[in-house]
Amino acid sequence: MNRPDIRRLPKRGDPQEAQKKLLEAVQSKVLTSESAALADAVGRILAKDIYANINIPAYDKTFIDGYAINPQTTAEASPTKPVIFKIIGKLFPSDYPTNVQVALGETVYVATGSAIPKGAFSTVKVEETRLNGDQIEIVRPIKPGEGIIPIGDDVKEGSLLLGRRHVLRPQDIGLLASIGLAEAEVFKKPVVAILSGGDELIKQSQKNPAKFPNNYALVVAGLAEELGAEAELKGIMPDSLELVEGRISEALEGSDIVVTIGGSSVGVKDFVPDAVSRLGQPGVVVQGINLRPGAVSGFGIVKGKPVVMLPGHIGSCIAGFYLFVAPLISQFSGLQEEGMQPTLPAELSEAIDSGPQFRFLLLSLKRAESRLLASPVEGGSSALTTIVRANGYAVIPPHTNLSKGAAIDVQLFCKLETAQMS
Repeated sequence: MNRPDIRRLPKRGDPQEAQKKLLEAVQSKVLTSESAALADAVGRILAKDIYANINIPAYDKTFIDGYAINPQTTAEASPTKPVIFKIIGKLFPSDYPTNVQVALGETVYVATGSAIPKGAFSTVKVEETRLNGDQIEIVRPIKPGEGIIPIGDDVKEGSLLLGRRHVLRPQDIGLLASIGLAEAEVFKKPVVAILSGGDELIKQSQKNPAKFPNNYALVVAGLAEELGAEAELKGIMPDSLELVEGRISEALEGSDIVVTIGGSSVGVKDFVPDAVSRLGQPGVVVQGINLRPGAVSGFGIVKGKPVVMLPGHIGSCIAGFYLFVAPLISQFSGLQEEGMQPTLPAELSEAIDSGPQFRFLLLSLKRAESRLLASPVEGGSSALTTIVRANGYAVIPPHTNLSKGAAIDVQLFCKLETAQMS
């Protein structure tokens, strides 16, 4: 082929094999960690196991307002034959530690959360006793341990609380604070540098730079951050091989992943693959995949770092993002491949077929009575509204026909999409 209007042809490889090749190429990356204040640690991923350094509770305590007793003498207690206990004091949570001790036939009033005095092995609810001066009457048998939270019931010293790679939730933060921690060791967020390509974008930005949105870059940045990365918008690359090479080289500094949008197809001004290969070995590893949309997606490795080349059409861009960028973010964050993306089983609302290529099928997932219904979202690859109407996707193998009602696993774009399912 010697056509001036076509610079190269993508090889259209298996997208799943391409993804595997990408992750294998960067699997030797050493994950680094940092300390994060608990107040800022929700959503971060633990970099090491956390073991309990104390018992919770640290002592036997009551979970009711009542009277602490030795229940030994209550075996025959009844409303007609009550057992009498003399009140010798009161205890409140602030009284811990305490030296108060009860003997048989004695009791101490204990407020919820108070330590159990020595000699007591049960707590009786206030409303289940009869008060008579400085005495109470017990009118039923009381079991040992009744009304008491024993030491270490919630957390035992030395036990594993949260494991490495655990994604911290608000309740986890509360647990870590309860054992006296103020910080947690978490994996650093991977930094994703995002570059958009094209002289047309430069012209648009020059006309009104204050209002120019560079909206596809904003979409990619937002998705990357929702999946746990730190996104950095690096601006626009002019349609010049030298300038594209220079901008990608700059983006590689201080980032873990570089993502380009546009400039990776077969046009005479699609310089990104050439620039990637000029920057260092091995350069471009995959250019072109057997996926619709997203066929001109690809990636290269430069200085040990991945450079993901996404197409300029938003539908294709999204397909390439979830095929290559999303699993990279997960791997670099210390997670498994799926990472922060929930996968939910659903039923197809209509029949679909994939055709001769892998199909990146956009889906709208909705609750329908006791099941989830997945409806295909049709639209052009350049229609951003198509992506807006979808909240997830599935990758369907070639020559696959699925009937209406068929089971399908839908991978949500991110956890925010659960709010769009009603």
